[in-house]
Amino acid sequence: MAETKNQTAAPKETKAQAFVRLANPRVSKALSAIEIIGNLASPNYEYTEDQAKKIVDALTSEVATLAAKFAKPEAATKKGFSL
Repeated sequence: MAETKNQTAAPKETKAQAFVRLANPRVSKALSAIEIIGNLASPNYEYTEDQAKKIVDALTSEVATLAAKFAKPEAATKKGFSL
């Protein structure tokens, strides 16, 4: 006797499960990217205080936007960055 489609289908992923599945690798990737940006502060590179401030300000602003999204999803907007 052949199994029906409903019997073999995996249970549908919940929104909470999808959140965890997606959040874990995305946050890990973001943290790694921030660590790599931090490597620019090594003596191997030369930068001005203004350049460093722009980088820190851009990252701080984006983290504030992230916090606002979790507080109120409609509160955040995407911004660009350039030195």
